Amino acid sequence: MKKKAILLFLTITLTTYGIHAQETSTDSQAIESSILNYIENFFENNFEEMNTSLHPRLAKRGLNPDGTLSDDFPPSKLKELMSEKPPLPLSAQENEVTDIVIFGNMASATLITGYPKLRWKENIHLVKVDNNWQIINVFWEFYPRKEK
Repeated sequence: MKKKAILLFLTITLTTYGIHAQETSTDSQAIESSILNYIENFFENNFEEMNTSLHPRLAKRGLNPDGTLSDDFPPSKLKELMSEKPPLPLSAQENEVTDIVIFGNMASATLITGYPKLRWKENIHLVKVDNNWQIINVFWEFYPRKEK
């Protein structure tokens, strides 16, 4: 009887772990897709598509190269910024999503991105809303520029 109880316990535990691992893998892929949709469309100045990855209460800000805190960039201000800057085609972009951590319906990840001569790291927080991962917080800092 004891062996049956242990076998039942192990079966339930391994099945639960397998289901959780599949959910985590699916969520990780959805999180990476949401982040890449955000940054790729930001660079290509496609606000409407980028906005599908953003939560309406997005808080985006970062550290300027001089160490001061930037202005806030809610979606409306991002739209304005995108209408003024030249687009960077996908072929010229180098975006890398790393360090995805999921807890329930919230997640965090790191995005390494930027222009060819100006790179930065973004710490991103996401929330799962209606089974979709949306970016609710972004904080960035530039990599130091190389001295010439």
